[in-house]
Amino acid sequence: MDGRDGCDKLKNKLVAAINSTNQVTELLDDADSRLSDDIRALSDKLKDMKARIIQIFDDFTNEILTHASVYSKSTKDDLAKKKINCETQIQSMKKTVRTLDSIMSTGTPAKQFITERRMLDDVHNAVKDATSIHEELSRIDIHCLFDDQVKKFKSKLESVFNSESFNIIYSLPSPSKLEFVRSIELKATSDNLEEPMYTGLSFLPDNRLVAIDNQNHKCLIYDVNLNVKNSYKLSYIPQCVAAVSDDEIVVTSGGKYRLDFLNVSKTNKLTVKRTCKMNAKYFSISMMNNDNFVVSTVDHIKPFRIVSISGDESEFNIKTPSKKYPVGTNYCTFICDREILVQTDRDEDKIYIYNIESGKNVTVNDKLVKSPCGVAVGPYDHVFVGSSSTKCLVEITPGGRVLSSHQVDMDYPRYIAISKDKKLLAVSNSVIGARKLSLYKIA
Repeated sequence: MDGRDGCDKLKNKLVAAINSTNQVTELLDDADSRLSDDIRALSDKLKDMKARIIQIFDDFTNEILTHASVYSKSTKDDLAKKKINCETQIQSMKKTVRTLDSIMSTGTPAKQFITERRMLDDVHNAVKDATSIHEELSRIDIHCLFDDQVKKFKSKLESVFNSESFNIIYSLPSPSKLEFVRSIELKATSDNLEEPMYTGLSFLPDNRLVAIDNQNHKCLIYDVNLNVKNSYKLSYIPQCVAAVSDDEIVVTSGGKYRLDFLNVSKTNKLTVKRTCKMNAKYFSISMMNNDNFVVSTVDHIKPFRIVSISGDESEFNIKTPSKKYPVGTNYCTFICDREILVQTDRDEDKIYIYNIESGKNVTVNDKLVKSPCGVAVGPYDHVFVGSSSTKCLVEITPGGRVLSSHQVDMDYPRYIAISKDKKLLAVSNSVIGARKLSLYKIA
């Protein structure tokens, strides 16, 4: 092995360490943000309690928030120091990479060989230090305890606060675990002349599952054990579905410019309430907020749009790739708490993450992400994507970091739904002769 090959290997190690350490800074930023959110949530909780017991609660609120503020400042300072340490490490490694690039492009073979030998230990130590930072980060837990304050408060209001907890406990995000519950095969029957293919899935708030059978033009209701409770024949080819409320769903059409709103009774009766005429064809649909949906388009200049509950259509004020998507190649969802839109591009093997407020975007292009299709928001605002060609579900942070891949009991998983409480995940596929609907618990 000559000096250039050695330098190239060292450079690759450093570049990998730089990328990994950049991901660490994302986790530190997320910890800082979530700590602030938890402190704000605590303040809101205290204010709500204050309305019931004004005078006593005023004293308690002041004590709790003072303690939380001191702890928050101390913890944020510690997170900031860790981030500075990461950034210093990155700059140092980048400097070494530039030195190696320069030697590789202009240095003689002898000088390249000498440089490799001279820098071998330095690079080894730099990578070792980066690994050490990662190991230290994996052990970070943020605990803000208010036990003493709560005990004092309970002594005054024992009849009101019997088991109230005022602890903030936050660990840096780790991959979820999927626990298999049940799977059913989707086959043609006397009621279904075609082999069913579920292109749309959505959970109602009570965890009943709504499925759209694209092949037999049906909307079906399943219970939590994947037993069919009812089905409704539609007069067109349906594509996708979203739960609007406790008793209402909305369905997109494959060949029609329309959205259909259906009522779902407690006894699983389905009836069409109203139809909204659209100016474009829409495929996937999910709730953006209480008043609007985000929809993926078919053969349209914009890959996704906003549609209100009343049927008004509008655009996002963000820059997107100039591309028209054929049906089934473009899916999207929305992370409400973060104002983030996530879009999958099946043919390009890419996932686009758009921050609507800041205008920033991230493109995820990873070896685990191949032919990405359906996408849904899970715990910690992580998104789960059906990666058809790798036969798994990929879990990604809101910042675009690929956390994990989850194997499922089917080939080419495409369509995903996650329950409102983030505890259940449903997935289906489109493989002819081997179509399934499966249910998992999220831990």
